[in-house]
Amino acid sequence: MRIVLDTNVLVSALVAARSAPAQIVARCHRGELELVASPESLAELRRVLYYPHIRKRLQYSDEQIEGYVAYLEQTAVLLTPTLTIQAVPNDPDDDLFVVLALEAQAPYLISGDKHLLSVGHYAGVTILKPTAFLQLWQTLHP
Repeated sequence: MRIVLDTNVLVSALVAARSAPAQIVARCHRGELELVASPESLAELRRVLYYPHIRKRLQYSDEQIEGYVAYLEQTAVLLTPTLTIQAVPNDPDDDLFVVLALEAQAPYLISGDKHLLSVGHYAGVTILKPTAFLQLWQTLHP
């Protein structure tokens, strides 16, 4: 199953190794789920990982940050979105993640972002918090 992970989920996976986001990324690593990303979403991730307050919390070197992003570039399904939509009225930058899910035919977009979560559903894409997605996944795959 293809999924899209918002930047905050990918960052949270690094911050807390046993968290729901980390468990989802681990499922992607094991091939149980297929992560979809774009050059733009990975550029945003790279930018966020270099924020001073994130760097302080992670205590990752530049090489570790670049290694994480490179790993995602190599293992994710990379798409360059072509659609233009207005799905997230309170934060149009988040439309990128909805477009990725639509173009990848990914049924789930996992996010901790309140603007995305407030949308809930968009054109067949369900937007869930990481814990809610994991609960659903475990129900479908006991």
